[in-house]
Amino acid sequence: MVLFASLLILIVSGMLALHLYTRLRYVQAMALSSAPLPAEGRYRPMLRLLSANDIELVASNKALCNKLRKQRLSLLQDYLGCLTKDYGRLLAGLRASMVASNVDRPDLADALAKNQMLFVIAVCRIEYRIWLYRFGIGTIDVSGLVNAIDALRAQVVVLRPAMQAAR
Repeated sequence: MVLFASLLILIVSGMLALHLYTRLRYVQAMALSSAPLPAEGRYRPMLRLLSANDIELVASNKALCNKLRKQRLSLLQDYLGCLTKDYGRLLAGLRASMVASNVDRPDLADALAKNQMLFVIAVCRIEYRIWLYRFGIGTIDVSGLVNAIDALRAQVVVLRPAMQAAR
């Protein structure tokens, strides 16, 4: 029994590591720095998609309630994909500006690497919560992720002119 539990833990850990790795590679693949910055507040609607108030309005009609939850989850996943692409573009833009700059900033490079790992972990956590939510377990809070991309966008807006001037 202990062997089975150990094997199960090993398999689940491997699957989680693989998922985290593929997400990390996906973010790195979105390196299209020539794309424009995402609009400020673009992802704010994600915060309301799974609002309990909307679900409660149709709670008496089970079929409609299920359809609404399914549609909202689909929209949330679409938003999450776009958010991940935009994050990758913002990160690539910062990296390109750093490379083109005459100023060496290893502290900024370290901060970007840490930020990328935290972002990927947050996306994975939301994906797992979406999976659980499909079965009626738990809730999904995307506010941290939305705030993180807004903060990164603000940093790009601030740093981009300074780094271009240093070229």
